[in-house]
Order: sequence, then structure tokens, then C-alpha cells
Amino acid sequence: MSTDSVVPEELLSRFILQSNHIRKANNTVKPDAFIPHPREELSVTRHLDLDQQALWSIGDDVAQQREKHLYGSAVNQASAYMDHKLKVIPVPVAGNPNHANVNGWPEKEAQKIIALEIAAKSKFVPRQ
Repeated sequence: MSTDSVVPEELLSRFILQSNHIRKANNTVKPDAFIPHPREELSVTRHLDLDQQALWSIGDDVAQQREKHLYGSAVNQASAYMDHKLKVIPVPVAGNPNHANVNGWPEKEAQKIIALEIAAKSKFVPRQ
């Protein structure tokens, strides 16, 4: 697994741990899933060298650590973030060598606009 720079075409997953981050009517992700507040960065997982089972295993671990339910993941290309001048920085952590942080977020009001655009480009993959 690589800690090399993230390229725009690379797939990233944002694990969805709150049911209110999903529109049940059409299985899409709401913008709130992409707002980093109260943190300064947004946690994602790179798909590098991972099959679907390995991705879900990482997501299950994240949910267990936070004592939450894993509803699924929002999948985007890194360009969905980079197009807004955000930086996707590899930050491997124990149990997830493909972990990355999305940094460089503007103030709260601008975050909402960016989150709307990222959510619109997302594909929600429910946890089976």
C-alpha cells in the first residue's frame, strides 16, 4: 500500500456512520457527510490495492472504534476534492494504511457549498 501522493483519478471512500447523512428515498449522500467540522480535516480511505471486502473491513473497524453503525460509503475520485483546491494527504493509521485526510477547508459557509458539490458527485455504496 502506498503513501505516495494522491492522484486526481484515485478513488476515495468516506465511510458513512450516521443515518441522517443518507437520503433514503434515492440512496444518495447528503452534503453534511463531507463537512469536516469540528475537525480541520475530513477522513477518507484510498482504494489502493484494496478489494471491496478489505474496504468494508476497514469501514467496520472505523465504526466499531467510534461505536457507530456503518451504513455504507460515499465514493468519489480524489478530483472531487482537489477541484476545490483541497489537499488529499496520505496519513496511514493503525489498521488502515490507506487512510488520508482532506485538508485546506475554507471557513464554514464555504464548506457547505463545497460539500454540496462533492455530495453531488458521490456514489453511495450501502453496506451489505
